[in-house]
Amino acid sequence: MSLMRIVLKNLAQRKLSSALTGASIALGVAVVVAILTLQSQSRAAFGQSAVGYDLIVGPKGSPLQLVLVTVFHLDQLQGTIPYSVYKELAKDRRVRAAVPLAVGDSYQGFRIVATSDRFLKTFEIQPGKPFELAEGRVFDFSEPMLDHLMEGDSHHSHDHAGMKFEAVLGHLAAQRTGLRAGSTFEAAHGLESGPGTKTHTEKWTVTGVLKPTGTPIDKAIFINLDSFFAVGDHAKAAEQGRGGHISAVVVLAKGGHASRDLRYDFQRRTDAMAVAPVEVIRNLFDLLGNVDTLLLAVSILVILVAGVSILVSIYNSMSERKRPIAIMRALGARRTTILTIILLEASALCMIGGIVGVAGGHALAEVAGSVLRTQAGISISGWAVHPLEGAVIGGLLVLGILVGLLPALKAYRTDISEGLNPTS
Repeated sequence: MSLMRIVLKNLAQRKLSSALTGASIALGVAVVVAILTLQSQSRAAFGQSAVGYDLIVGPKGSPLQLVLVTVFHLDQLQGTIPYSVYKELAKDRRVRAAVPLAVGDSYQGFRIVATSDRFLKTFEIQPGKPFELAEGRVFDFSEPMLDHLMEGDSHHSHDHAGMKFEAVLGHLAAQRTGLRAGSTFEAAHGLESGPGTKTHTEKWTVTGVLKPTGTPIDKAIFINLDSFFAVGDHAKAAEQGRGGHISAVVVLAKGGHASRDLRYDFQRRTDAMAVAPVEVIRNLFDLLGNVDTLLLAVSILVILVAGVSILVSIYNSMSERKRPIAIMRALGARRTTILTIILLEASALCMIGGIVGVAGGHALAEVAGSVLRTQAGISISGWAVHPLEGAVIGGLLVLGILVGLLPALKAYRTDISEGLNPTS
């Protein structure tokens, strides 16, 4: 009989204790693997989503909230900024490109982002990767018309004859809503959807659908900003206050210290603030990193406690196994063979629990990744292998040897005559 068959037979004789200790190992490993997988990919994915913008200018308040709304299409802004802020930035010599944004409407739960056509033509998903259309074209946009609307020009506010109501959909938004180039839809006022939701009477026509990007762009619906301020409460708000208000401005700054200088200027303003989205995301993950470290520490502690349980389980079984060990010795088994069997038992429990834990950890990460894909449009694969997983498995092997060493030495020292004596 091979050593591994003997090991498996011994583990089978202690099914309950073997299952419980193996499950404890698997639980700890699963959490470790899930954290490693999600941490590395989410940091890269969220960082990638923010690199298309140097600055975001928005209402005074939480920088994180501003980034969540404008970049990830989550949460809601608690204020607006004057449209004049955009006009100033558009003329600023330190600015390469500035695009206004207005949010607050939705369609079937997908956020509508009203903006200029320059957003899709000038900005990039990431450096060197421009937006690409899977079908159709980018919507038309008229800044002179927008200027009139934002100045509260009632004639332009209500005369929609020459205005185009057009939209470009992200890949996921188009897939889930069933809209494609040529389709029409009515936007809901607000971010809630369902029975009783107030919708605008105007219909927007889909002019294009974007190719998949693996970023929050996939779950957004982009419309021309002039159409946004020509309807309903948006038009009334513009008429009530000369100059109008928008949600935010995304900015591409010129080289050198332009971005830093712009942020410094806005620190002294009371009507708006400027944030660097990459820095905000990095600060967020630095904060979350402390939580991840705590969870990793707890998971490692669970694994160590499970290792001690393996030691206690095998050590306590030595008294019951004196006779079988003595018989094996009498039949010619060497002391080193007995020692090896016990070490293999402990290592097998650790490795079986580790393998189950790795599979469970990836499954857990995949579930969490699917939630992130749905809620934030972030593409994360739970099955991506992290480089440290090899170290986790190697650590489990070392743990198995260490916890098995004490009972293995006890078995190694078993006296044949004492073990064969029925009174022992």
